[in-house]
Amino acid sequence: MSSERGRSHWRGASLALLAAVVVFSAGCADLSRGDPSPAVVSDAGDASDGGDAQALSFATDVFPLLAPCATCHVAGGQAGGTSLLLTADPGASYPAVVRLVDTTSPAGSRLLSKASGNGHGGGAVFLPGSSQYQTILTWIQQGAPP
Repeated sequence: MSSERGRSHWRGASLALLAAVVVFSAGCADLSRGDPSPAVVSDAGDASDGGDAQALSFATDVFPLLAPCATCHVAGGQAGGTSLLLTADPGASYPAVVRLVDTTSPAGSRLLSKASGNGHGGGAVFLPGSSQYQTILTWIQQGAPP
């Protein structure tokens, strides 16, 4: 009986540890926010001509995706010393975000690289191929308008 209770205790502790790892590894990713405004991209993945894609804007399409990152990326926050500092105002946050964008090589933009987990302390926030990642990529391909 004692050994069964001991196994049950360790099984419960293992599940608690697993839950803690899952919560911790999520970083600043908010998986409950759902899909952004839909964006249609041509087969080549280039929407810069605007003909194949809905026009996106930072304020309405990209900023809402980055808003959960403001948990860490704010003055005084865990990532407050980084080059990306966000505020509650899209207009005030736009200059910081656009510095991480390369419209000549959209897929190589630092914003997308960090968001996909490359050198990002919070891990991957948007996996390449996800609708959120694609929305940000399309926005950059369209010239990263405010």
